[in-house]
Amino acid sequence: MKIGEYFISKRKLTEEQLKDALFMQSIGKKRLGEILTDCGYVTDADIALYTAGSSGREFFGDLNSFYIDKKENEYFGFVLLYDIPAVIAKKDGVRYIVCSEITSSLSEKMAFDEHLKSYKIAISTKRKIYEALSKIFINNKEFSEKEILNEAIDIALLKGSPNLRIKRTENFYMIIMDGEIYQENIRALSLESGQRIINIIAANCRITLKKGEGLDAKFIFVSNFYKGLKVSIRVAFLPISSKLDKELMLFEAVLRIHGLNKVFDFESIGFTEENAEILKKSYINPNGLIIATGPTGSGKTTTFYAMLKLLSQKKSTILTIEDPVEIELRESNITQMNISEDFGYPEAVRVMLRSEPEIMMIGEIRDEITAKHALIAAETGHLVLTTLHANSSLSIFGRFKSLNIDVFQLFSVLRFVTAQRLYNPLCPECKKKIYFEELPSIYKKALMQDVRFAGETMFEMNIKSKNTEKFIDTAADFQSLEFINTVFVRGEKTCGRCGGTGYDKRKPLIEIAEFNEAAREEIYKDLNLLFNPSYLESVLINLSGFKSLKTQSFEKLLAGEIDPQVYFSLSR
Repeated sequence: MKIGEYFISKRKLTEEQLKDALFMQSIGKKRLGEILTDCGYVTDADIALYTAGSSGREFFGDLNSFYIDKKENEYFGFVLLYDIPAVIAKKDGVRYIVCSEITSSLSEKMAFDEHLKSYKIAISTKRKIYEALSKIFINNKEFSEKEILNEAIDIALLKGSPNLRIKRTENFYMIIMDGEIYQENIRALSLESGQRIINIIAANCRITLKKGEGLDAKFIFVSNFYKGLKVSIRVAFLPISSKLDKELMLFEAVLRIHGLNKVFDFESIGFTEENAEILKKSYINPNGLIIATGPTGSGKTTTFYAMLKLLSQKKSTILTIEDPVEIELRESNITQMNISEDFGYPEAVRVMLRSEPEIMMIGEIRDEITAKHALIAAETGHLVLTTLHANSSLSIFGRFKSLNIDVFQLFSVLRFVTAQRLYNPLCPECKKKIYFEELPSIYKKALMQDVRFAGETMFEMNIKSKNTEKFIDTAADFQSLEFINTVFVRGEKTCGRCGGTGYDKRKPLIEIAEFNEAAREEIYKDLNLLFNPSYLESVLINLSGFKSLKTQSFEKLLAGEIDPQVYFSLSR
């Protein structure tokens, strides 16, 4: 009996819950059992009992009475652990491989490894397996916590990862590295070792952690692997709660690594030719303000560095202030300044203005003083590039108003504003098509609302339908197009191109609100448009070819480049 049917028969699951879980499985990387436990429909013990029953294996609810040999697990255990949580255990003279599930990889190992053929397979929960593993692997004192941390950072540098995460689970800590497509587990640690690594990081940052308080800090890491290379690491300390350890001061940490990134041109980054051409207009702007918005890690700084690389060809004096400097630029006409506790953005901008550069990059506008100085610089003949936390390119005016900035004065020097995201397109080799009706009801309703929105927007933009070879006249016509009936989702886990992830390498998605002469002339007729994003978008669509993130992501959904899950993450 299939797992979904089994839990429905046990009345732990409804037909609708199973349908939603199956769709989540089709577009994500998790197995159905994991999704069911994540949603709270069943427990990990329920899953383990089902696995044991369906495979005819023994179920062990507890492993405390088993003999677990360290050498035997060192010989076999890691081979299995990297595939599935598994521990080698012995009871009443019988040797078992105790795992949480039976995979094809495990079956192949059992078939081809003569030593493993003498073992029986038994089932337990992941939690019990990890508790057993912690006794033989996690408490291994072969490396100090400092050596473990240094090794993890060097691995991240080697693989070009931007982030390391020191994450706590119920029974242990994990060091996790962000990869190009998915995350990679580097090492498991005991709770004590994990917290000691958190404290080592705090000591490197020269800060004191306080219970319940999150902190943002940074330190310089000197890599032995890279022969003394120095890289800047910014750390976010996250206070966490624990039902079992209410009195303890517990933290997780996210380490953002700067220094080894390369500077690319716009096309190499992955922008379309149309967007690249707009971004290149920064070269012909002698002054004014260019603003980038987007969440942390969305590629704003990478885009700005590509812009600075282009601007450096003008041989103008360029000065940047950043917190910290993420990429060292080699051009002789670019000077980069770091922000510190005693030298913040307001002080740096004052120094920058006195040095009279022609082009300035201000890493981030965080306060009223920095915003006003950036505006003054743009008004006095400088070209200023800066970033701002805002939800979209058209919402910056309300954000600046909250910083007590004269928005009309801001608009007079504004050249263009970008909003950027990164996304993983579906693997073109293994993606598969499903019918729209197979989607969960919550997805269908949301998508139908977006269909109406996209129809109206595309009508304004006069976009030609590739499938019908006719112009879309109304939103109703748009809804009736045949290609709305299907969407694409991730495909086979055995795909050689994507390694079974179902996704291709990350790409940037950018919306650019360009305030060209035609758009500026129209907006000057009624400057209150700046506080009405819908009307402002309509003006920019007609006069400067604006295309929002939502519209672009909807086009990618229809073209089969992204799945509904990625679409909603980009368009909301």
